[in-house]
Amino acid sequence: MRFRFNNIGPIESADLTLGDLTIIAGRNNTGKTYLTYTIYGFLQEPQAWIDAKDVFLRDAYRPLRSGRPGPNLPSVRDLAKSLAASGETAHELNPDLLSRARDKLFSLLATEFAMMRLPSVFSSSRAQFRGAAIAVDFTRPLSASLPAVTLGVGRRDRLSAEYTSGTFRLRFSGAAPPRQVSRLIYQALYLLLRSQLPDPFILSAERLGISLFYRELDFAKSQVVDVLQKMGNKDEDPDLPFFFIDRNTSRYALPVKDNIDYTRGIPEKRKKLGSLAPTKTFHGIRDMMDGEYKATADDIAFKSRTRGADRFEIPLHLASSSVRGLSDLYFFLKYVAREGQLLIVDEPESHLDTHNQIRLARLLSHIVRSGIRVLITTHSDYLLKEINNLIMLGHLAERNGVAAEEFGYDPEDALSASRVKAYVAEDRGLVEARIDDFGMEIPLFDQAIDKINRTSHALAAELQNPAD
Repeated sequence: MRFRFNNIGPIESADLTLGDLTIIAGRNNTGKTYLTYTIYGFLQEPQAWIDAKDVFLRDAYRPLRSGRPGPNLPSVRDLAKSLAASGETAHELNPDLLSRARDKLFSLLATEFAMMRLPSVFSSSRAQFRGAAIAVDFTRPLSASLPAVTLGVGRRDRLSAEYTSGTFRLRFSGAAPPRQVSRLIYQALYLLLRSQLPDPFILSAERLGISLFYRELDFAKSQVVDVLQKMGNKDEDPDLPFFFIDRNTSRYALPVKDNIDYTRGIPEKRKKLGSLAPTKTFHGIRDMMDGEYKATADDIAFKSRTRGADRFEIPLHLASSSVRGLSDLYFFLKYVAREGQLLIVDEPESHLDTHNQIRLARLLSHIVRSGIRVLITTHSDYLLKEINNLIMLGHLAERNGVAAEEFGYDPEDALSASRVKAYVAEDRGLVEARIDDFGMEIPLFDQAIDKINRTSHALAAELQNPAD
């Protein structure tokens, strides 16, 4: 997907295309988090747009009835009548037409999102995002097959839809009127096209504080509910509870709120392991921290891997900042991760020493190779340089068959340059970094390092000169 942003926080104008690994580097206060929050909000929010869904689909549906030569889709009304008569229908549908419908649909959704829903993602007023605009394009054609979807009304009416090898197939059982069935068909089309968007998961920069205070947040929430229950005559002023909640609860951006809910729910997720739990990718964090995390029904703890008297187990809130900073990523890999997701991490290197920042780059490469897209913001020169090493390693392995072990790597560490997109946030926008077989060309941090090295050499040389 390619995004175009205008007037979002510090960002005046920017273009960004998601790769398998997308990196936004830059100095503080250049808009990196604004962009990641916006992308997360757009990908997450459409799931809740039930009220406007059929309106958008009517507009997006028009390319399917363009009258151009080739297979075409009849009206939704005709499909509903056919389903009422026989219970199923199938129609050949040109993938190009369906791709145009997808592009139209999400173009409309992006416009609506920027105008109406972007402020709520940041828990801010509309005035803060006046003039904001987002455009979305798809850089790849529609898949030949889309995951089947099933929708229902009440207990008896069910509609299933699938698109496979150019055939759009519908099945319906129940007694709903054609008008209701038409709405289900629009929703099924929406969900089929929605499957082309990656499912986002975000670890915000506030994750360290969340790991410390999520229980206190639960307590504050319970206090609000308790006070509301003890209030006097609620019929006298029905707006009072909403006024109270608005004035007495903290306001969080959607990514932070979702991060809180995720951390709060980790003990409930422990019943089922994800697809990456038994793999080397999952064990990367365990090796970095020399320990592992344990979720119980009541708490989250960190358990060291050392032996003997030095071995310990402590609650997460007593652990080091590096341990807390990686806990959410650990549980994501253990319980949540699945192929096709988009993992967004703000400053994944936070509170990690240089050695572990380098190991983190290898972990990110493993995650990408497992089929999960990754979007990160970073200030870490070590992280970027190691990713460049992994790109060079991948090129050498393809060209010369060089064994990764010769350089102290695992074969799974290698990364193809074609899978990486990199940007520098500066001058109120994004500058795309050049990427080749030698890696990313991002001079931003090199310039600062070169300057401090030159200053250091000059001071050392001055000290070595005898005093006049």
